[in-house]
Amino acid sequence: MGEGTVDGSLQRAYDAMVSSDVVPFLRVRGFDSSGPSFERERGPLYDMINFQADWHNRTMSWHGFFVNVGIGSAEVDTACPGYERAAHPLKGSLLQHRWEDLVPDLPYEVRFDHRSDMRQLAAALRDGLDLALAEMERISTTKQLVRYAVDNNLLIEYDKTCRYLAAIDDIETLTEYVTTLHDCFGRQDRWSIFDRNITAAVGRWARVLRERGVLGPITASGVFKNVRRQ
Repeated sequence: MGEGTVDGSLQRAYDAMVSSDVVPFLRVRGFDSSGPSFERERGPLYDMINFQADWHNRTMSWHGFFVNVGIGSAEVDTACPGYERAAHPLKGSLLQHRWEDLVPDLPYEVRFDHRSDMRQLAAALRDGLDLALAEMERISTTKQLVRYAVDNNLLIEYDKTCRYLAAIDDIETLTEYVTTLHDCFGRQDRWSIFDRNITAAVGRWARVLRERGVLGPITASGVFKNVRRQ
């Protein structure tokens, strides 16, 4: 374990960098700040950036943080009352990632210590944010964002995605998505949780999904029907 920084000097250096470099950089790009989080509207979409502190800070000789990014949609939120995530750093974003998931060359965690050149660090952070924002801006419509969620999200806001697809009566895409979830989790004990949440989310479409065989728990007799006592 490294020497701790209980005096908070690295935290102060981090706060100064965010205040003097990150806030103005993101403000020019339309972001408003609230604590460690930044948000902007982009048509029907909203972009989120959140700086998450490493819980080891103040106990090590370095200071670290992670960069989380998200994209949500006001249109999805309007169609899905009751799915607000106001306390979550990325709210109800359908895209939720660390920035290196969008740009693999970016670091999993940004760390610095007393020897670090803070100007260089700030410049690298701005460059990284620019790259991440360029990837985020590839998604410009709610339709593209929901398509992203259907293609990529197994756990992130799956019930909200189902709720939106049901609300716009897109039963084919809803069937596609629930089929993917069922194929992944259908034989796990927790499928009953998925079943309950999806049923509540899709309302009248639950019957159709059950008729199509993609919604509903797999019974123990179905799982073990070919297993005989030894």
